[in-house]
Amino acid sequence: MTLILICEDGKDALRAIAAFRLAMPRTVLRYAGGRELTLGNLGTREGLLGGINAVIVGNYLTTLGRPATADLNLLVDLNMPIKELQKTL
Repeated sequence: MTLILICEDGKDALRAIAAFRLAMPRTVLRYAGGRELTLGNLGTREGLLGGINAVIVGNYLTTLGRPATADLNLLVDLNMPIKELQKTL
């Protein structure tokens, strides 16, 4: 199942992430395009700590993303495992 969450305020988005994590503890919640616009730099960190367990890094199909190295460095800082990394990064 894919759920696209659209929030005008970053705090609302973070609350929704936490609520979805509580309601669906075994579901993979992924960050993708638009998180930079809605949440900014701190939102990525807070979302990962609040329940996101997968991140699509780099540019997306329809929007530009943060540099892949920024997300990878954040995952290292948070001591979160990196499951798969393409050689093109």
